[in-house]
Amino acid sequence: MLLPRHPGPVPGCRCLGEEVTRDGVIVRSAHADDLASILCVQHEAFGRVARDLGLHSDDLPPLQEEAADLLTLFEQGVEFFVAVDHGRIVGSVRAKHSDASVEFGRLVVSASHLRRGIATRLMNHAEAAFPQARRFELFTGEDALAPLALYSALGYRVTHREELRGVRLVWLAKDGCACGR
Repeated sequence: MLLPRHPGPVPGCRCLGEEVTRDGVIVRSAHADDLASILCVQHEAFGRVARDLGLHSDDLPPLQEEAADLLTLFEQGVEFFVAVDHGRIVGSVRAKHSDASVEFGRLVVSASHLRRGIATRLMNHAEAAFPQARRFELFTGEDALAPLALYSALGYRVTHREELRGVRLVWLAKDGCACGR
């Protein structure tokens, strides 16, 4: 059973619909015509990761994705959320929901907008979109200290570690959003 998207505001829920933040950045659900811009930010962000870790672009699947891949995911029901600043997409996260869990992936923010709380706002917005979720899951690289700190601050805890293509990954999870309870 797929979790339904939230149809509208729930009293006490942090962020639903379109959220305009204090600095004018809009956080909202993505549309199909946003996918090319999402891919650009994704390639920029994971390009930084590859450079920082001394990896070749072939070692990181996010750098291998193309626009057609994102469109396929979108058509299959994967939700994309974006942060938009003056009409330009500057961040994104995706969510794949099934049963009572949601797996987030590819949380990215443009270099020009780092350290402005956009990743936190994207995650909060994405979590709030699934009030029926009992569990949220995600993974990141073991050496990705800033993302690990962010996820910890958001309440995620390490569940296990694994190695994939020579990259050590850390899986994290937390209980679902209290918005629908």
